[in-house]
Amino acid sequence: MSDKMGSEEKRSIYTPSDDPPSRLHSSTLLLGAVSYMALFALFSWIVNLVGLQELQLMVAGAGIWGPLFYVGIKAMTFTFAPLSAGPIQLAAGLLFGVELGTFYSLLGEVIGGTINVLIGRLYGRPLILRLVGEQGLERIDKFYLRYLDDWKQLLAARLVLFSVYDFISYAVGLGRIRLYVYIMASFFGGWLPTYIIVRFGSEVAQDFRVQLVIYAAVTILLVSFFLFRRPIENLLERLRK
Repeated sequence: MSDKMGSEEKRSIYTPSDDPPSRLHSSTLLLGAVSYMALFALFSWIVNLVGLQELQLMVAGAGIWGPLFYVGIKAMTFTFAPLSAGPIQLAAGLLFGVELGTFYSLLGEVIGGTINVLIGRLYGRPLILRLVGEQGLERIDKFYLRYLDDWKQLLAARLVLFSVYDFISYAVGLGRIRLYVYIMASFFGGWLPTYIIVRFGSEVAQDFRVQLVIYAAVTILLVSFFLFRRPIENLLERLRK
Protein backbone atom coordinates (compact mmCIF):
# COMPACT_ATOMS: atom_id res chain seq x y z
CA MET A 1 0.00 0.00 0.00
CA SER A 2 1.28 3.43 -0.81
CA ASP A 3 0.67 6.90 0.53
CA LYS A 4 -1.49 7.51 -2.51
CA MET A 5 -4.01 5.03 -1.17
CA GLY A 6 -4.43 7.01 2.00
CA SER A 7 -4.51 10.45 0.47
CA GLU A 8 -8.20 10.29 -0.30
CA GLU A 9 -10.36 12.77 1.53
CA LYS A 10 -13.13 11.52 3.76
CA ARG A 11 -16.66 12.43 2.85
CA SER A 12 -18.14 14.89 5.33
CA ILE A 13 -21.36 13.33 6.59
CA TYR A 14 -21.65 14.83 10.06
CA THR A 15 -22.59 18.18 11.49
CA PRO A 16 -21.09 19.42 14.78
CA SER A 17 -24.22 18.30 16.60
CA ASP A 18 -23.56 14.75 15.43
CA ASP A 19 -20.38 14.51 17.53
CA PRO A 20 -21.05 11.38 19.60
CA PRO A 21 -21.05 11.43 23.38
CA SER A 22 -18.19 9.88 25.31
CA ARG A 23 -20.30 8.67 28.22
CA LEU A 24 -19.80 5.04 29.03
CA HIS A 25 -22.87 2.83 29.05
CA SER A 26 -22.40 0.71 32.18
CA SER A 27 -25.31 -1.62 31.46
CA THR A 28 -23.93 -2.44 28.02
CA LEU A 29 -20.45 -3.04 29.42
CA LEU A 30 -21.75 -5.28 32.19
CA LEU A 31 -24.00 -7.26 29.87
CA GLY A 32 -21.20 -7.75 27.36
CA ALA A 33 -18.69 -8.90 29.97
CA VAL A 34 -21.12 -11.29 31.66
CA SER A 35 -22.27 -12.73 28.32
CA TYR A 36 -18.68 -13.20 27.17
CA MET A 37 -17.65 -15.01 30.36
CA ALA A 38 -20.80 -17.13 30.35
CA LEU A 39 -20.29 -18.26 26.75
CA PHE A 40 -16.63 -19.02 27.36
CA ALA A 41 -17.50 -20.98 30.52
CA LEU A 42 -20.10 -22.93 28.53
CA PHE A 43 -17.57 -23.81 25.85
CA SER A 44 -15.00 -24.89 28.45
CA TRP A 45 -17.64 -27.07 30.11
CA ILE A 46 -18.49 -28.70 26.77
CA VAL A 47 -14.80 -29.38 26.11
CA ASN A 48 -14.44 -31.07 29.50
CA LEU A 49 -17.71 -32.97 29.13
CA VAL A 50 -17.34 -34.29 25.59
CA GLY A 51 -13.56 -34.37 25.44
CA LEU A 52 -11.25 -32.41 23.20
CA GLN A 53 -10.32 -35.32 20.95
CA GLU A 54 -13.97 -36.22 20.42
CA LEU A 55 -14.81 -32.63 19.43
CA GLN A 56 -11.89 -32.54 17.01
CA LEU A 57 -13.03 -35.83 15.45
CA MET A 58 -16.54 -34.43 15.02
CA VAL A 59 -15.19 -31.34 13.27
CA ALA A 60 -12.89 -33.43 11.07
CA GLY A 61 -15.80 -35.71 10.19
CA ALA A 62 -17.80 -32.75 8.93
CA GLY A 63 -15.26 -32.25 6.14
CA ILE A 64 -15.32 -28.92 4.34
CA TRP A 65 -18.63 -28.02 6.00
CA GLY A 66 -16.94 -27.54 9.37
CA PRO A 67 -14.66 -24.69 8.25
CA LEU A 68 -17.40 -23.21 6.04
CA PHE A 69 -19.85 -23.16 8.93
CA TYR A 70 -17.28 -21.57 11.23
CA VAL A 71 -16.28 -18.90 8.70
CA GLY A 72 -19.95 -18.12 8.07
CA ILE A 73 -20.73 -17.74 11.77
CA LYS A 74 -17.62 -15.60 12.25
CA ALA A 75 -18.68 -13.32 9.40
CA MET A 76 -22.20 -13.00 10.83
CA THR A 77 -20.84 -11.85 14.20
CA PHE A 78 -19.19 -8.95 12.38
CA THR A 79 -22.42 -7.79 10.75
CA PHE A 80 -24.95 -8.24 13.55
CA ALA A 81 -23.98 -6.33 16.70
CA PRO A 82 -25.77 -8.52 19.30
CA LEU A 83 -23.63 -11.52 18.32
CA SER A 84 -20.31 -12.01 20.09
CA ALA A 85 -17.38 -13.48 18.19
CA GLY A 86 -15.06 -13.79 21.18
CA PRO A 87 -15.97 -17.26 22.49
CA ILE A 88 -16.28 -18.56 18.92
CA GLN A 89 -12.79 -17.36 18.04
CA LEU A 90 -11.35 -18.74 21.27
CA ALA A 91 -12.64 -22.16 20.22
CA ALA A 92 -11.00 -22.08 16.79
CA GLY A 93 -7.58 -23.22 17.97
CA LEU A 94 -9.01 -26.24 19.75
CA LEU A 95 -11.26 -27.30 16.89
CA PHE A 96 -9.01 -26.68 13.87
CA GLY A 97 -5.53 -26.19 15.29
CA VAL A 98 -3.94 -22.81 15.92
CA GLU A 99 -2.74 -22.17 12.35
CA LEU A 100 -5.95 -23.14 10.56
CA GLY A 101 -8.05 -21.63 13.34
CA THR A 102 -6.25 -18.32 12.83
CA PHE A 103 -6.77 -18.45 9.06
CA TYR A 104 -10.47 -19.35 9.28
CA SER A 105 -11.07 -16.65 11.91
CA LEU A 106 -9.29 -14.03 9.84
CA LEU A 107 -11.16 -15.07 6.71
CA GLY A 108 -14.50 -14.75 8.50
CA GLU A 109 -13.56 -11.34 9.86
CA VAL A 110 -12.51 -10.02 6.44
CA ILE A 111 -15.67 -11.35 4.78
CA GLY A 112 -17.92 -9.98 7.51
CA GLY A 113 -16.09 -6.65 7.57
CA THR A 114 -16.34 -6.35 3.79
CA ILE A 115 -20.09 -6.91 4.05
CA ASN A 116 -20.22 -4.10 6.63
CA VAL A 117 -18.35 -1.75 4.31
CA LEU A 118 -20.69 -2.56 1.42
CA ILE A 119 -23.74 -2.02 3.64
CA GLY A 120 -22.40 1.42 4.54
CA ARG A 121 -21.64 2.26 0.90
CA LEU A 122 -24.88 1.00 -0.60
CA TYR A 123 -27.48 1.64 2.11
CA GLY A 124 -25.93 4.17 4.48
CA ARG A 125 -26.83 5.01 8.05
CA PRO A 126 -30.51 3.90 8.10
CA LEU A 127 -29.69 0.21 7.60
CA ILE A 128 -26.63 0.39 9.86
CA LEU A 129 -28.86 1.81 12.60
CA ARG A 130 -31.17 -1.18 12.23
CA LEU A 131 -28.28 -3.64 12.51
CA VAL A 132 -26.30 -2.13 15.38
CA GLY A 133 -28.75 0.12 17.24
CA GLU A 134 -28.38 3.72 18.37
CA GLN A 135 -25.44 3.13 20.71
CA GLY A 136 -23.63 1.16 18.03
CA LEU A 137 -24.13 3.98 15.55
CA GLU A 138 -22.67 6.44 18.06
CA ARG A 139 -19.54 4.30 18.27
CA ILE A 140 -19.32 4.17 14.48
CA ASP A 141 -19.55 7.97 14.35
CA LYS A 142 -16.72 8.24 16.87
CA PHE A 143 -14.46 5.89 14.93
CA TYR A 144 -15.15 7.72 11.69
CA LEU A 145 -14.25 11.07 13.17
CA ARG A 146 -11.11 9.91 14.96
CA TYR A 147 -9.44 7.02 13.18
CA LEU A 148 -10.19 6.97 9.47
CA ASP A 149 -8.10 9.68 7.86
CA ASP A 150 -6.09 7.22 5.75
CA TRP A 151 -4.99 3.59 5.42
CA LYS A 152 -2.31 4.04 8.08
CA GLN A 153 -4.88 4.90 10.73
CA LEU A 154 -7.04 2.04 9.50
CA LEU A 155 -4.12 -0.38 9.84
CA ALA A 156 -3.37 0.91 13.33
CA ALA A 157 -7.02 0.49 14.29
CA ARG A 158 -6.94 -3.08 12.97
CA LEU A 159 -3.98 -3.89 15.18
CA VAL A 160 -5.09 -2.11 18.35
CA LEU A 161 -8.89 -1.86 18.18
CA PHE A 162 -9.53 -5.37 16.88
CA SER A 163 -12.30 -5.97 19.43
CA VAL A 164 -14.45 -3.23 17.83
CA TYR A 165 -13.30 -3.61 14.24
CA ASP A 166 -16.82 -4.54 13.15
CA PHE A 167 -17.96 -1.01 14.02
CA ILE A 168 -14.88 0.46 12.36
CA SER A 169 -15.79 -1.48 9.21
CA TYR A 170 -19.18 0.21 9.11
CA ALA A 171 -17.41 3.56 9.52
CA VAL A 172 -15.21 2.74 6.52
CA GLY A 173 -18.38 2.14 4.53
CA LEU A 174 -19.48 5.70 5.29
CA GLY A 175 -16.16 7.15 4.14
CA ARG A 176 -14.00 7.06 1.03
CA ILE A 177 -11.25 4.59 1.84
CA ARG A 178 -11.25 2.21 -1.11
CA LEU A 179 -12.59 -1.29 -0.58
CA TYR A 180 -9.40 -3.05 -1.69
CA VAL A 181 -7.39 -0.89 0.74
CA TYR A 182 -9.75 -1.94 3.53
CA ILE A 183 -9.42 -5.63 2.60
CA MET A 184 -5.61 -5.50 2.51
CA ALA A 185 -5.34 -3.61 5.81
CA SER A 186 -7.86 -5.94 7.45
CA PHE A 187 -6.17 -9.12 6.23
CA PHE A 188 -2.52 -8.29 6.86
CA GLY A 189 -3.16 -6.19 9.97
CA GLY A 190 -5.38 -8.86 11.49
CA TRP A 191 -2.90 -11.73 11.52
CA LEU A 192 -1.20 -10.90 14.82
CA PRO A 193 -4.21 -10.09 17.04
CA THR A 194 -6.18 -13.01 15.58
CA TYR A 195 -3.32 -15.43 16.17
CA ILE A 196 -2.89 -14.25 19.76
CA ILE A 197 -6.59 -14.71 20.54
CA VAL A 198 -6.81 -18.14 18.91
CA ARG A 199 -3.61 -19.30 20.61
CA PHE A 200 -4.80 -17.94 23.93
CA GLY A 201 -8.13 -19.74 23.63
CA SER A 202 -6.51 -23.07 22.79
CA GLU A 203 -4.38 -22.89 25.93
CA VAL A 204 -6.87 -21.42 28.40
CA ALA A 205 -9.86 -23.65 27.59
CA GLN A 206 -7.89 -26.67 28.82
CA ASP A 207 -6.63 -25.14 32.08
CA PHE A 208 -9.29 -24.47 34.71
CA ARG A 209 -6.87 -22.60 36.99
CA VAL A 210 -6.09 -20.06 34.29
CA GLN A 211 -9.82 -19.61 33.70
CA LEU A 212 -10.35 -18.78 37.37
CA VAL A 213 -7.60 -16.15 37.19
CA ILE A 214 -9.24 -14.59 34.11
CA TYR A 215 -12.69 -14.52 35.71
CA ALA A 216 -11.22 -12.92 38.85
CA ALA A 217 -9.38 -10.29 36.79
CA VAL A 218 -12.50 -9.41 34.79
CA THR A 219 -14.53 -9.15 38.00
CA ILE A 220 -11.96 -6.79 39.53
CA LEU A 221 -11.97 -4.63 36.41
CA LEU A 222 -15.77 -4.42 36.38
CA VAL A 223 -15.97 -3.56 40.08
CA SER A 224 -13.25 -0.94 39.63
CA PHE A 225 -15.13 0.57 36.71
CA PHE A 226 -18.37 0.93 38.67
CA LEU A 227 -16.54 2.35 41.70
CA PHE A 228 -14.54 4.87 39.67
CA ARG A 229 -16.90 5.38 36.76
CA ARG A 230 -17.31 9.13 37.13
CA PRO A 231 -13.56 9.92 37.34
CA ILE A 232 -13.01 7.73 34.27
CA GLU A 233 -15.73 9.54 32.34
CA ASN A 234 -14.33 12.92 33.38
CA LEU A 235 -10.86 11.87 32.23
CA LEU A 236 -12.20 10.78 28.85
CA GLU A 237 -14.05 14.08 28.55
CA ARG A 238 -10.84 16.03 29.21
CA LEU A 239 -8.90 13.92 26.72
CA ARG A 240 -11.45 14.71 24.03
CA LYS A 241 -10.95 18.43 24.62
